[in-house]
Formats: sequence, C-alpha cells, structure tokens
Amino acid sequence: MKYGFMAGCALSSSSPEQVKNSIEYLKKFYPNLAVIQGCCGKPTRMIGQETLFQERFSQLTEQIRQADIDELIVACQGCIKTMTIQNQFPTVSLWVKMVECGLPKEVIGKAAESDVVFSVQDSCPTKEVTEIHQAVRSILEQLGYQVAKSRLSGKNTLCCGMGGMCGVTNPSLAKEFAEKRVEDFGTKHIVTYCASCTSAMVLGGGQAWHLLDLIFGPVIYEQDKSEAHPLANPLKAWKNRYQSKKIVTRS
Repeated sequence: MKYGFMAGCALSSSSPEQVKNSIEYLKKFYPNLAVIQGCCGKPTRMIGQETLFQERFSQLTEQIRQADIDELIVACQGCIKTMTIQNQFPTVSLWVKMVECGLPKEVIGKAAESDVVFSVQDSCPTKEVTEIHQAVRSILEQLGYQVAKSRLSGKNTLCCGMGGMCGVTNPSLAKEFAEKRVEDFGTKHIVTYCASCTSAMVLGGGQAWHLLDLIFGPVIYEQDKSEAHPLANPLKAWKNRYQSKKIVTRS
C-alpha cells in the first residue's frame, strides 16, 4: 500500500518548516511516501463557484492517481471534509496516523514540567470526527501538556471565525468572532490543529500554537507568547507557500 501526504494550503502558507518536519516524520514509517502540494478547491465551493470547484478537485484527483497513492494522509481538516464528501480516494488524518505510528521517542514527555494549561480549538469541518479529537488529545497527553476541558469543544466546537471565507469577505466579522471564541476558553493559551484556526486565535487576542509547533518545536511555558501569524501577512504567506513547494518537490 502506498501512502501520500498533503499538508494543505494554510499549513504550507504558514510554516514550511513544519511541512518538512511532517514529511520527514512520515518517511520514517513510509519510505516510499508520495508528497504532493495541491488545493482541494474548498474556497471556490464556499463562494458558490461549484463548477470551478469541480474542475480544481478533479485536478487534485488526477495528481493522486498519477502518484499511485492508495491512501492520502492529510493535515488539513477542511481538506479532509471536502475529500470525504467527494469520496474519490481514501484519506486519513495526520493526527490519527501519528497516534497509530507513535510520536518520536525524543518528544514524549518533553513538556512534563510545563506550567501551561492549553485549551483546544477543535476544527469545525471535522467536528463530528471524534477519532481526530481523541488523537489530538492523545498527542498532547504524550507530550506532557495539561489540557483544559471546554463545553464548546469536540462535537460542540464553534467556528474560529475564518469559516466560509469570512476572513476574506468580512474581516471585521471574522475578528469579532475570533475574539468571542478566545473568550469562550478558560485559558489564554490555545492549541489548534488547523493553521487558519491558529491565525484566528491570535487575531482574537489569544496565545495560540499549532499542534505541530508543540510536537517539533520548543516546550511552551505560561510566560510564552505566540508570534504574529504568517496568514495575517499575504506576502509572507505566499513566500512560505513557495518555500513549501520547494520542500515538496525535493521530497
């Protein structure tokens, strides 16, 4: 069986380093991993351009066919939702696959001394997929981080504010919703597993990190503050996307 990996547009635009780390991690288990950088086309569907969406999704399907991928490992929850609806090829969440394969030994328990208590912003496209929610929390537990319980999480999660292309079409409303979402949590420190959610939580005034930052990056402590997110800067985001493309091409 041949696995493929696709990081998704938002993660590729946010952190080429974490795209690289994910590829290197997966290749330890799947040496013949096929890596692609494509777009599922979801934004075109969100703005009502269904014909254009179908064209773009068919291009992605052809990419996967040409790479002889039997199952695609996906880091983006929006992509997983779209691919599940289209039902053209099998997919699996990166987070579920990480729990299945096991985290690198050197990161297990690394945050045992951290004083941070993280709230989890669950992604709304996969709010019904409890397997992903459980995998994310298992990863955090294995790292050693404390996780706060929230009534508005898992199946009850709310949109971060960027859903439905709101961040582009109505930035003020997106910011208002992001601020409300941050207020919902009992902690200022938030972990997400969606790059757009991370950007939204920072926009809303929270201290937010992507799950890959916690796995492959330094341990986070209560006094740490997150940096401005690349998705808030279109020029930086496109530069990151280009860097991610080069990483994928070399993989």
